[in-house]
Amino acid sequence: MISTLIDIAPKQSGGGTGKTKEEEVKDMCINLSKQLPDDFVEVVYKEALSKLPTPKGLSSGKNVPLNVFLRQEIEQFQRVLDIVRVTFKDLVLAIDGQIIMTTEILEQISNLFDLRVPKKWILDATGSVEISWLSPTLGGWMKGLNDRHFQLSNWLNKGRPPSFWLTGFYNQ
Repeated sequence: MISTLIDIAPKQSGGGTGKTKEEEVKDMCINLSKQLPDDFVEVVYKEALSKLPTPKGLSSGKNVPLNVFLRQEIEQFQRVLDIVRVTFKDLVLAIDGQIIMTTEILEQISNLFDLRVPKKWILDATGSVEISWLSPTLGGWMKGLNDRHFQLSNWLNKGRPPSFWLTGFYNQ
């Protein structure tokens, strides 16, 4: 119901800022891109994975199942993070007139203006497979992004935690 109300609400900027919808989204993209977590660099995280302790009973030369799981989670997270970074960059460039304003970019501008998560961040290019978590709001989705990064980087850098945030994983 709330999505329907947002869809039919007037899209003009209010509040007396004097900025257009595009200018507000551009500012939002610049501010949110500064809040994005650091990238997982492949060479660095693979070396850190190789240094994680091997559980008793497993040979150190073997793939440790939870380390394989962590690698897969980091790789999927990085794909989503790359998509978000490219989206912010493309939106700013399109608003500035440096690249073509496509219908996809217009849809993403509307989503961000309405504080909703762009579909490109949630679904793959076919639009049928989820690549990230669902959230009704942009703020909740961004918090999930940062919380997931925190969980993965802590596990990678400090070793296996005593407990996990299960819904923070892709391969649940």
